[in-house]
Amino acid sequence: MSAGVYAGVFLVMVVASTVQSSVGFGQGLVAAPLLRLLHPELLPGPLVMAGLLVSLGVVVRNGRTGDIRELLPAFAGRLVGIGGALVLLAQLSTSGLTLVIAGLVIAFVAARLAGVGFPRSPSTLAGAGVFSGIGGAIAGLGGAPMALVMEQHADARDFRGPLGIYQFVGAALTLVALRVAGEFGSDGFRLGLALVPPLVIGWVAARWVTPIVDRGMLRPIVFGLSAASALVLIAGELVG
Repeated sequence: MSAGVYAGVFLVMVVASTVQSSVGFGQGLVAAPLLRLLHPELLPGPLVMAGLLVSLGVVVRNGRTGDIRELLPAFAGRLVGIGGALVLLAQLSTSGLTLVIAGLVIAFVAARLAGVGFPRSPSTLAGAGVFSGIGGAIAGLGGAPMALVMEQHADARDFRGPLGIYQFVGAALTLVALRVAGEFGSDGFRLGLALVPPLVIGWVAARWVTPIVDRGMLRPIVFGLSAASALVLIAGELVG
């Protein structure tokens, strides 16, 4: 990676880390489309590793032990989704799969904007977990499905904790699966380490951004991040 490319990656990851640390999710949504253009080797493993580290920071600040029990169905769904993603990656093109996943995210946002609600039930969380596992392993869009379900039922303060725990566990599961599948090795680990400095800067900067999110900005941020990132992914695949 050249110095110029790393400078661009560094800036992207500072912004992405700030977003996830202050909102509870969004690092992959912000970073994945841009990193795919700047340095595709950062996806999926190194970016998932970065998500693991930032999610740990979110949990330290906002997590509660009671959140884990509610999220058990989502964790089970994530495992199923990761397994499905590995099967799909072995059989189909990554480009085509990315387009489908991004299209489904946009459809989900459109449904929410139209007033369609989704209950925060074990079955819904499990279904979002399956979609999240597939989207996270293939396109770096693992946070959007769960965020779009949970934002309906929590304010910003209660949103960050559960999402942070979910993102942390999900990223750990995804990394293990990618390692088993031979998609994340020593080179990917070194690239992930190169992302740590901007992650730390973003985590610190989030202290000043979080109060803005807490003033009624959660829903528009969730919708905007999810839709914009999916559209950028689609554009990148079609142009590329």
